[in-house]
Amino acid sequence: MVDFKTPDMPGASALYNKIAAKVDEIEKDVMSKLEVDASALTSALKTNLEDLKSKVGGMIPELSTSPSLNLQSEISALSGLAAGSDAYAAKLSSIKTSFGSAITSGGYNLDTIVSAGASALTGAAAALAAGTSAVSASSALSAAIPNFELPAGATEAKEVAKASLQPAVDVVGEAASAFSADKAEDLVKGIFGDAIATESLESDMAALEAKIKPYAEAFEAKAKRWEQQLKKVNATARVEETIAT
Repeated sequence: MVDFKTPDMPGASALYNKIAAKVDEIEKDVMSKLEVDASALTSALKTNLEDLKSKVGGMIPELSTSPSLNLQSEISALSGLAAGSDAYAAKLSSIKTSFGSAITSGGYNLDTIVSAGASALTGAAAALAAGTSAVSASSALSAAIPNFELPAGATEAKEVAKASLQPAVDVVGEAASAFSADKAEDLVKGIFGDAIATESLESDMAALEAKIKPYAEAFEAKAKRWEQQLKKVNATARVEETIAT
């Protein structure tokens, strides 16, 4: 643990030292009160933990609960407004304020992004209506323009990876493999048709089965002899046990 008791240590953090000192204080307090009533220990511990929480809270700021502002979402909203209208101008101005500098520093052009976004949305909507494509408008927009986000409370947007798309249709089942009737055979290249391979496999399996069969039959006969011998041994043992009693 950090030496929080020595004042003015080089590189020391006054806030972190307070937290470390509080942890040390809580540990000693708990150890000294192991024999006291549990309710009294709980009350003291609760007060110390609340104090520790307030000190740690000063070191770790509260995370914002507001969502990030997304460029693709903003372009989609802009495309829903009538070009040249006051609402369109206001939305475009807002986009430029929020993302303009990040877009420029990223090597993009806002006017090009707006144009490409509008074209992607319009084209996707027309293709869906005509039944010539199943690509959604949001998917087409994501593919056409970069993805920037402005976190809540931040002053500079950042480019992020494009969102992963989720399937909107059922998966297509894979057709089962099937052997063809091809009997081509090339011994030099080692290429054989499916029919040749199938016949060779069946022939090899039949030969293996014929070779194994005598051994299997012999083992089965021996197993039966063992079974008979075991029955005789058990019968003899029962007779001897009866005589002995």
